[in-house]
Amino acid sequence: MEEGSETAHRPLCTIELIAAGHATRCPGNACAFWDDGCVLARVEFELDDRPEVAALLVELRRALEAGRAVEVADARTTLAGILDEADGIDEPL
Repeated sequence: MEEGSETAHRPLCTIELIAAGHATRCPGNACAFWDDGCVLARVEFELDDRPEVAALLVELRRALEAGRAVEVADARTTLAGILDEADGIDEPL
């Protein structure tokens, strides 16, 4: 296999693997989380114990790939809710 060819090995998608336990091949630069490499691979160790966060990131990526608008404030609110729930926090102070 030649580097850069269609048949070159691509790793499994980091967030799909963490979220669902199985994954497709990394889409590379077609992914919304690609910036000279997978930006999420850099925080994979932090996502390992947070499959619910990885699932949210998969949903966000799919929405962006489908051309749907994603409001940053809505994504932050959803993420904060997931983290608060996982940490046992009922309401913000």
